[in-house]
Amino acid sequence: MNFKDIMRQDAKNVFLNEDEFGEKHQINGKEMCIVIDNNEMLDREKRYQPLKNGLHMQQMLFYVAAVDFGRLPAAGQILEIDGHRYVITDAIREGAMYSISVEVHGS
Repeated sequence: MNFKDIMRQDAKNVFLNEDEFGEKHQINGKEMCIVIDNNEMLDREKRYQPLKNGLHMQQMLFYVAAVDFGRLPAAGQILEIDGHRYVITDAIREGAMYSISVEVHGS
Protein backbone atom coordinates (compact mmCIF):
# COMPACT_ATOMS: atom_id res chain seq x y z
CA MET A 1 0.00 0.00 0.00
CA ASN A 2 1.45 3.39 -0.97
CA PHE A 3 0.87 6.81 0.59
CA LYS A 4 -1.95 7.76 -1.83
CA ASP A 5 -3.77 4.52 -1.00
CA ILE A 6 -3.46 5.32 2.71
CA MET A 7 -4.84 8.84 2.13
CA ARG A 8 -7.86 7.48 0.22
CA GLN A 9 -8.50 4.95 2.98
CA ASP A 10 -8.18 7.59 5.73
CA ALA A 11 -10.52 9.97 3.88
CA LYS A 12 -13.32 7.40 3.94
CA ASN A 13 -12.57 5.58 7.21
CA VAL A 14 -11.74 8.56 9.41
CA PHE A 15 -12.75 11.96 8.06
CA LEU A 16 -15.91 10.83 6.23
CA ASN A 17 -16.86 8.26 8.87
CA GLU A 18 -20.42 8.84 10.18
CA ASP A 19 -19.20 8.08 13.71
CA GLU A 20 -16.63 10.86 13.44
CA PHE A 21 -17.35 13.85 11.13
CA GLY A 22 -19.38 12.56 8.19
CA GLU A 23 -23.11 12.87 7.52
CA LYS A 24 -25.22 11.09 4.88
CA HIS A 25 -26.79 13.38 2.28
CA GLN A 26 -28.40 12.93 -1.13
CA ILE A 27 -26.12 14.41 -3.80
CA ASN A 28 -27.65 14.34 -7.30
CA GLY A 29 -29.86 11.45 -6.20
CA LYS A 30 -27.04 9.36 -4.73
CA GLU A 31 -26.48 8.92 -1.00
CA MET A 32 -22.97 10.01 0.00
CA CYS A 33 -21.17 10.69 3.22
CA ILE A 34 -19.96 14.32 3.31
CA VAL A 35 -18.58 16.79 5.83
CA ILE A 36 -20.11 20.27 5.79
CA ASP A 37 -17.58 22.90 6.89
CA ASN A 38 -19.34 26.08 7.99
CA ASN A 39 -16.17 27.56 9.55
CA GLU A 40 -14.20 27.39 6.30
CA MET A 41 -17.18 28.88 4.46
CA LEU A 42 -17.16 31.87 6.83
CA ASP A 43 -13.51 32.52 6.01
CA ARG A 44 -14.19 32.31 2.28
CA GLU A 45 -17.33 34.50 2.51
CA LYS A 46 -15.19 37.50 3.44
CA ARG A 47 -14.34 37.78 -0.26
CA TYR A 48 -18.01 38.26 -1.28
CA GLN A 49 -20.10 41.45 -1.27
CA PRO A 50 -23.61 41.32 0.23
CA LEU A 51 -26.53 41.14 -2.17
CA LYS A 52 -28.93 44.08 -2.59
CA ASN A 53 -32.72 44.48 -2.92
CA GLY A 54 -33.62 42.10 -0.09
CA LEU A 55 -31.91 39.08 -1.63
CA HIS A 56 -29.72 36.76 0.35
CA MET A 57 -27.25 34.10 -0.61
CA GLN A 58 -27.02 30.75 1.16
CA GLN A 59 -23.57 29.25 0.82
CA MET A 60 -22.18 25.91 1.85
CA LEU A 61 -18.84 24.18 1.57
CA PHE A 62 -18.54 20.43 1.88
CA TYR A 63 -15.96 17.70 1.52
CA VAL A 64 -16.66 14.42 -0.27
CA ALA A 65 -14.55 11.45 -1.31
CA ALA A 66 -13.53 11.85 -4.95
CA VAL A 67 -14.17 8.16 -5.56
CA ASP A 68 -17.79 8.53 -4.36
CA PHE A 69 -18.53 11.77 -6.22
CA GLY A 70 -16.93 11.00 -9.56
CA ARG A 71 -15.44 13.61 -11.88
CA LEU A 72 -14.52 16.96 -10.30
CA PRO A 73 -17.40 19.31 -11.16
CA ALA A 74 -16.95 22.70 -12.80
CA ALA A 75 -18.06 26.05 -11.40
CA GLY A 76 -21.50 27.01 -12.67
CA GLN A 77 -22.89 23.47 -12.71
CA ILE A 78 -26.11 22.73 -10.83
CA LEU A 79 -25.85 20.32 -7.92
CA GLU A 80 -28.85 18.91 -6.08
CA ILE A 81 -28.28 18.39 -2.35
CA ASP A 82 -31.09 16.86 -0.30
CA GLY A 83 -33.64 18.01 -2.86
CA HIS A 84 -32.38 21.61 -3.10
CA ARG A 85 -30.67 22.99 -6.20
CA TYR A 86 -27.36 24.81 -5.72
CA VAL A 87 -24.87 26.37 -8.13
CA ILE A 88 -21.27 25.24 -7.74
CA THR A 89 -19.02 28.25 -7.18
CA ASP A 90 -15.76 26.37 -6.60
CA ALA A 91 -14.52 22.78 -6.62
CA ILE A 92 -11.00 21.76 -5.65
CA ARG A 93 -9.31 18.36 -5.54
CA GLU A 94 -7.58 17.96 -2.19
CA GLY A 95 -5.87 14.61 -2.43
CA ALA A 96 -8.48 11.85 -2.23
CA MET A 97 -11.24 14.37 -1.51
CA TYR A 98 -12.98 17.32 -3.12
CA SER A 99 -13.93 20.54 -1.40
CA ILE A 100 -17.01 21.91 -3.16
CA SER A 101 -18.53 25.33 -2.53
CA VAL A 102 -22.12 25.94 -3.55
CA GLU A 103 -24.65 28.77 -3.27
CA VAL A 104 -28.31 29.49 -3.82
CA HIS A 105 -29.94 32.92 -4.08
CA GLY A 106 -33.27 33.65 -2.47
CA SER A 107 -35.44 36.40 -1.04
